[in-house]
Amino acid sequence: MEMKRTSLLLVLGLALAAAGQECALPFIAVGSKCLYLETDTPLSWPEARDYCKTLAGDTGTADIASFPSCDDFVAFSRHAALNGPNISGVWVGGHTAFSPNMWQWVNGDDLQTGVPFWYYNEDYDGTRHCAASYMDYYNRLVDAHCEHPLSFVCEMSHAAEKAEKSVSKTQRDMECENHGVVVGDFCYVFYDKPETWDDAEKKCRSQHDDVGGELYYPSSCNEFTHMAHHLEASENTNSYWVGGVDVSGKDEWTWVSGENIPGGPPYWATGEPSHSHENQPHEHCTVMAADKRYYLHDTHCTDKHPYICKLMFV
Repeated sequence: MEMKRTSLLLVLGLALAAAGQECALPFIAVGSKCLYLETDTPLSWPEARDYCKTLAGDTGTADIASFPSCDDFVAFSRHAALNGPNISGVWVGGHTAFSPNMWQWVNGDDLQTGVPFWYYNEDYDGTRHCAASYMDYYNRLVDAHCEHPLSFVCEMSHAAEKAEKSVSKTQRDMECENHGVVVGDFCYVFYDKPETWDDAEKKCRSQHDDVGGELYYPSSCNEFTHMAHHLEASENTNSYWVGGVDVSGKDEWTWVSGENIPGGPPYWATGEPSHSHENQPHEHCTVMAADKRYYLHDTHCTDKHPYICKLMFV
């Protein structure tokens, strides 16, 4: 099947030369990957995968794109928002394996449900076996019928050995056992007594001053993912205050550390933050919401919720 790529290749070639990246055309560097987003000719998921494989040439292998890294998935979602604003859905390399709702990437890595890849309201009904990224959901994933024609994204990969990383119990983990709970690489204390956002933020600092306590904020997508899955596995229905706040009242969201909170993925639920400036009072504080699979949403700072303190051992 002939694709209309002449003008696109020229643009990509200029971008490639400017960036100095080692991606063979028609691929361009997006995050740590070499990707090609095809928007002109929608195909079914199997057809899209077959087409991607034809782009390999002699320099490596190509396939429909997998995004087991949260950072690469976020880079792709932002790239798709900028370069495919008029397309509704894009096939990616996620599919079911062995059982209806056991998801994998085509590179063999597991594709976990929920945060950070999937739309929070996805119901995984077991009849749709391929994964697509949809603009309506901040380019997060939904399950779809594989024969449906959609745009798609391919990746070029080169042979490389996966580094095995052994994780040993650190001194910080042992310190944490005297204070709270280790989740991933960090230490937290979970408080179930509801407080306002201001009171929760003050108590995290005052009660844990000796170990650098702050109202929880994620330092990375991976930390956020670990926390979301920890909360979901606890099977409670609490929504927890976290350290995100709109201090100016003009949708300028920051963590308590002072760093900006980017819009869209990986942190916000679809449609969030949602407050209207005509509403009084405005919704200037963030919770990890149980009903949104622990993606962020904004709410009134005077509401009362349980909260999470993060310990830094500084």
